[in-house]
This record gives sequence, structure tokens and C-alpha cells, in this order.
Amino acid sequence: MLLNDYLNKLKKTSLKELNKPWINGDLLNKSLIDNIFPDEKTEEWKNFNLNPFLEKKWKLSKSENNANLINKDLSHENLLVFNNGVLNKELTKINEKEKVKIYNLKDYYNNKKNNINKIYSSNQKYAEERISGVIDDKVTNLLSLNTLLNNGIVIEISKDSKVNNEICLYNQILADEAIINPYILIIANENAEVSFLDLTSYIKDNSWTNIFYEIYLEKNSKAKISNLSLNQSMNLNTSSYNFHLEQDATLEFSSINKGNSKKDIRVFLNGENSKADIKGMLLSKQSENNDIFCKVIHNSMKSISNQDWRMISADNSKTSLNGKIKILKGSKDSSGTFFSKSILLNKKAKAFSKPELEIFEDQVSCSHGSSFGEIELDKIFYLQSRGVPKEEAIRVLILAFISELDFRNETISENIINEIKQVFLEEKNDNRR
Repeated sequence: MLLNDYLNKLKKTSLKELNKPWINGDLLNKSLIDNIFPDEKTEEWKNFNLNPFLEKKWKLSKSENNANLINKDLSHENLLVFNNGVLNKELTKINEKEKVKIYNLKDYYNNKKNNINKIYSSNQKYAEERISGVIDDKVTNLLSLNTLLNNGIVIEISKDSKVNNEICLYNQILADEAIINPYILIIANENAEVSFLDLTSYIKDNSWTNIFYEIYLEKNSKAKISNLSLNQSMNLNTSSYNFHLEQDATLEFSSINKGNSKKDIRVFLNGENSKADIKGMLLSKQSENNDIFCKVIHNSMKSISNQDWRMISADNSKTSLNGKIKILKGSKDSSGTFFSKSILLNKKAKAFSKPELEIFEDQVSCSHGSSFGEIELDKIFYLQSRGVPKEEAIRVLILAFISELDFRNETISENIINEIKQVFLEEKNDNRR
């Protein structure tokens, strides 16, 4: 079925017929269904080109009961495999089952009534409150679409438990010209500690992944999450990562954004002494459009946030970043930092970085900075004088630029190196034509 046909069908569908009892009626609003894409007037989307999404007639993805793991190199003790965003139980393995519990969304709703408020149910949940006081819910349209289409899961980390081995969330995209809607709700209970590798692998071209994560870190819990995609090529991506931290909770989030990709990151520091460290790289080449919106809301005393980004634009592409720090009344002794550095690899490439501060409390500390430039010619000359070919010298300098982030994840580091090599390989092939 085509996406548009399904949306038209939804206009005549009741909440009861939808059979998702956690959903609020505002998700079946006709206005939302008729306008699932934010427009360029929406602040968080004005730097991202939506035309590639609007030009296609998207199909709904079919559930794939593929019993094969495409990536044979995955050797994780804890591995959750998704086919087109749907959990494949046959390929999934968890070696610490007493610490890691997995539920489908409906079972969780029926059996965990004390936590059902954590499930996304209304387009108001992440709506943006403008300085004018207007509540703008257009930014959440694609989250609402995900909710209407997904077959979500819940991952719950038990109280007072440390998951010793990293959990790999491996989503293999097997569909073509279809929209895929993974929804994953993660709850790390009090004193829990866990690491995730969020890995999306595209097997075919021309699909659209519309990914939605909600992560709740309860009191004194710790989570490390690394996110990247493989073989993105001509595929399109929109994704939303939403973190909620309670007292003394700690988050480390690393992200690699590449290709035609739009990522929204929201962090809510709701508990005293909660802390979030966010770092990432944006890489675009050819005519790609790569955009991140990252917003951290300090809603408690002594909360800390740090954002550190690197951006690389090649060919005729564009990278853009909007980083916002918002400190609410009552959040004394909090601190927030934002920093980004951008490199343009040729004259047609573009980069845009916009730090924003909204501070409604005194006795806080905030700083922001952005820099843009090309690779310094004197450094290239120095390496050439030591016998390093020019192309290799540029590649070494780019990798040094990225290494400032210190990802500390072998999978991410290898992926970055391969992506940089691909940029130069494509440039060399273009020069030969």
C-alpha cells in the first residue's frame, strides 16, 4: 500500500479500529494527516531540503521474516536484529536476560501501567514553545507518523544492574522505495548502567527510514549510546532521539550523521546533577543535505551539558547544525556548552552552524562557539615536504580534525575512516571522467 493511500484511509479510522490504545486522538487529526512534513518556515527544518521526500510515492514497508543476518561481522553477545524496523526474534540474542527485558509495545502497555506515560501518545509531547508563547507542533509531525505506523518495542534495563556487554541494535533495511518506522523506547531503571550501538545498515537503495527513539534514564543510571549508518548511499533518513534524565543520571551520546539525513536530538535534564555529553560528526558529499537540530533543556539545579561537533562538507553538499541550550527557571548552578568546527573541502561546499542560548535563570554558566574554514595550506605543504602525497596529506589532516572528538568506539572510528576514503575515491573518479 502507498503511504498516501494509507493516510487517506486513516481519516476514516477511529482510535478503536487503530488498536493502539496508548494513542491520543490528536494523532488522527485531519490537519496533521494532510501535512505530515514540516515546512521550511519551521525553525528546526529550514536548513533541510525536503524535496527528495516529497517527490516520491512512498510504499509502506512489509514485514520481512528474513532468517539471515546480512552483516556477518557482528559478534555482539547482546544483539537485537530488526528487519525494516521490526524486531526479528529468531536472530535476536541477549546473554544477560535477567538484566535486559524486551517487550512489544502492546504487551508493555498492558502490563506496565506505571510507565505508560513514557510511550509517545500525543503530538504535544515534543512540540516547541516559541519565545512568542506559541506552541508549534509541526516539528513533531514525523514522530506522529512513526507512531501511527510503527510496531515498536521497549527495552528495559533492570534496577541496580550493570549490563557488561554492549547491546547492538542492528536494523537491516531490506525494502526499496518504502518508508520504515522503527520506534524504540529504552528505560534504564535506577542505578542501571548500559551501552548501546545503534547501527542501521541499508541493503537496498531508495528507502526512507523515519527513526524514533525515546530514552529514559532514571535516578543514578548511566547510558552510553553510539549511532551510525552503513551503506546509506541514495537512502533518506529522518530520525529523532529524545533523552530524559533524572537525578544523577549520566548520558554519553555519539552520533555520525551522513548522506541526505535530518536528525533531531532533544535532551531533558530533569534531575539535579544530571549530565549529558553529546558529540558528533556531520559528513556530506556530492549534492547531499545533512542537518542536525540538537536542543538541551536544563530543568534542574546543577545540571551539566556539553555539545561538541565536527562538520565536513565536500563537493556541492551542505551540512547544517542548530545547537540550542535552554536553562529554565529554578536551574541554578547549571552549565551548558556548545562548540562546532567546520571544514569545507572545496568552494561549492556549504556549512552552517547556529548556536542558541535561552537563559531564564541567573547563577549559571553557558558558552558557545563555532568556526569555519578550509584545510590550512601550510600544513599540507609541510606534509608534502616530508614526502607525503597531497591527497594523503589532506586525508591525514581531516582524520586529525575528526579525532579531536575521541569517539572511543572502534566501530565508529572505522566507519569514519572508510567514509573519508570514499570521499577521496569519488573525487578521484570524477577527475578521471
